[in-house]
Amino acid sequence: MSDTPMIEFRGVNKWYGDLHVLKDINLTIRRGEVVVIAGPSGSGKSTLLRTINYLEPVQEGEILVDGQPIGRRRQGNRWVEESAADLNRKRQEIGMVFQQFNLFPHMTALENVMEGLVTVRRMPRQEAERIAREMLARVGLADRMDHRPSKLSGGQQQRVAIARALAMRPKVILFDEPTSALDPELTGEVLNVMLDVARQGYTMVVVTHEMGFAREVAHRIVFMDEGRILVDAPPDRFFRDPGHPRARDFLGRVLWHAE
Repeated sequence: MSDTPMIEFRGVNKWYGDLHVLKDINLTIRRGEVVVIAGPSGSGKSTLLRTINYLEPVQEGEILVDGQPIGRRRQGNRWVEESAADLNRKRQEIGMVFQQFNLFPHMTALENVMEGLVTVRRMPRQEAERIAREMLARVGLADRMDHRPSKLSGGQQQRVAIARALAMRPKVILFDEPTSALDPELTGEVLNVMLDVARQGYTMVVVTHEMGFAREVAHRIVFMDEGRILVDAPPDRFFRDPGHPRARDFLGRVLWHAE
């Protein structure tokens, strides 16, 4: 992990109509850092995550990825929206793994992983297939490459989704509650793959309730409630005493439920 910022939030605010969902967000995530975003449902954590690749536009403030503003930029004394072409080009550098796996049902695992390489990166199919096979093997699916999603378990489908994100060689990988749609027995296999990804030095931002993963893998835990960041701390300090009563209450409930 380096000290170079990879993701920067500067005074970010977002509304849905009258609902203020992100409030004065200032946050820096360094290159190679693994940051877990935690908090109760409705706290704004998934919205925060989705602003990083501008799936959720913001109304105030600035978000930079690898030093480049994404979604909107200053032009003189006003903000202007980025062109669709520029935004899509920057999104290619940001992998995303969703709660629901979002695989193409008519394609095999191999074809799902190849798709972005061929259609977005414009890579020759032979090279795309080589990379896709490598990534599927990396997530433990070398023997499932020719299976369509309907023939895969939920954990296997999510591992295909992770392989698809890795295949694009992104600068950042975002995980939006990647195990929430899985049965508990399948959760471990996905978390193990994510642990392996973290060890490879990727910059990762993970929204999750899996506090065991957060304790083991995260460099920092960012706790949110009602659209604000209340705690930003390394795991040892967060789990010992997060320092905010709302975070203490949340942690007590989550850890009690996990026992």
